[in-house]
Amino acid sequence: MITDIRVEKPRLQTPVSLILDDSSPGEPIYSEFVNEFAALVEETGIRGKFTVMPYTFPETLDQALKGNRPGHIRRLMEQISNQIAPNFDITPEILTHNPVVDLETGGFVYPSVAEHIWSQTQNAETLTPYIARALQILKHAGLEATGVTSPANFGKEVEKEYARAILQAQQQVNNRSLTWYFLHTDTQSRYLFPRLALVDKAQRQAVVSIVSGYGDYVIDPAIEDEPRTEKINHYADQYLTANGNQGRLAELYQADSYLIFHHHWWRMIKEDYLGFDILREVTGRLHRVFGEKIQWMKVSDIALYWAVSQCIEIKVGKEGANFYLQLRSLFPCKDFTVSFRVSGSSSGLRIWKTSQELIRRQLQAPLKSNTWCMKHKRVYLCFDLDMETRIQISWP
Repeated sequence: MITDIRVEKPRLQTPVSLILDDSSPGEPIYSEFVNEFAALVEETGIRGKFTVMPYTFPETLDQALKGNRPGHIRRLMEQISNQIAPNFDITPEILTHNPVVDLETGGFVYPSVAEHIWSQTQNAETLTPYIARALQILKHAGLEATGVTSPANFGKEVEKEYARAILQAQQQVNNRSLTWYFLHTDTQSRYLFPRLALVDKAQRQAVVSIVSGYGDYVIDPAIEDEPRTEKINHYADQYLTANGNQGRLAELYQADSYLIFHHHWWRMIKEDYLGFDILREVTGRLHRVFGEKIQWMKVSDIALYWAVSQCIEIKVGKEGANFYLQLRSLFPCKDFTVSFRVSGSSSGLRIWKTSQELIRRQLQAPLKSNTWCMKHKRVYLCFDLDMETRIQISWP
């Protein structure tokens, strides 16, 4: 007998993701620091989201590649494409992060108004071409954005319209039916997960709101004269103490929440790279404290997994002495993980996916793809989910 089916976290690991905001190829120190950051990514396996501003001032990024400084910009774009994009989703932070652009002229609206203020009185009809322009600039520069980052609180007062506009813009520019955006930060709630902002099951479309559980470290004037090592450890404690018992990420982990947090690019560079060294310490602690209990993921992969987990349809059936799970999903999803309770012994239990033997039994988590394990009368099963998937379960 199979009962109590649940969707679990991917591979039975807690997703972790780092959101990096405000990075702009126009910054003079950008090229040097990209190399340093990329080395940390290679060393630690960090995954997440990375902003690339479409406007480098005075021109757009794609215009700059054709202008009088193409060598400088091209080198930066090659660094981002080769060293950052494999592990981080790329997003615009809309067009400029500040003044609203006149889409007809390419100049700025006069009198000047900030994008996030302008956005609060817009709708999907006016937001869609604005977002699409940002996506187009990045695409012309060789970077396809999987989602959108909000400058300040862009779109907060019209969030339903904003979510619809993001989807429409992604469909137009990148032919995406699943996308996401980063707008909200919640530093108080213990139970924190992404949110399904828009879903159309008939059209197989979805938009996910990614929520950050913590942002930049909060400066403490009382320690400003302390040695650098003391400052690094003190600020890293805000995220996760060395023993793993305290800090915002510890609180989220203990509540079984996702660990999504953000940092601003410029904060890492200030004070002789203090923020960067704090981030290095935090990532090191995450690995030392949690080990294989966590999994670094791109934001787009988290958005996909969340959309699928919230919309999955699972039917339990029986054929003779054997059972099956019939799963219907809006999107294919790697490492999809479910569990169910079984009555009786697991001895001789065999599992197939669509008539092909699928699962190798593991003794414990984390699960690899196409494996299963059993704990406390529950079977935990990890497999690559198709839009229509049949899992067959048999006992001898």
